[in-house]
Amino acid sequence: LKELLDFYMSKPEVDQTRIYVVGLSMGAMAAYDMACRFPDIFTAIIPICGAVNSHRLSGAKDICFRIFHGEKDEAVPVSCSREAYRVLKEYGAKVEYIEFYGCGHLSWYPAFNYPDFMDCLFAQKR
Repeated sequence: LKELLDFYMSKPEVDQTRIYVVGLSMGAMAAYDMACRFPDIFTAIIPICGAVNSHRLSGAKDICFRIFHGEKDEAVPVSCSREAYRVLKEYGAKVEYIEFYGCGHLSWYPAFNYPDFMDCLFAQKR
């Protein structure tokens, strides 16, 4: 994935100040992982119902995070996103947390329909 990202980032038509990553469930875990491994690349990350070892987030504190999770998620505990949000706030990161009450694991449906989902993402620039 990193090699593919490097390939596209080498293209002149790619704005390197606007590299975003969005992931759902395991994809959100991969998005967190990419942000932790390569924090200088990403401008913003939207993990939806994901999890991360929150100790790894210290290097990613300069990335804008918008975290979504369903309160009734039985596949990935909502506590994972709550913890990531808490830790990112402690590190002084720009982070927003949106929790969908009564929603289970399929929280990407309300997340993608959240007002200003794309506008908020595309407003981020390094």
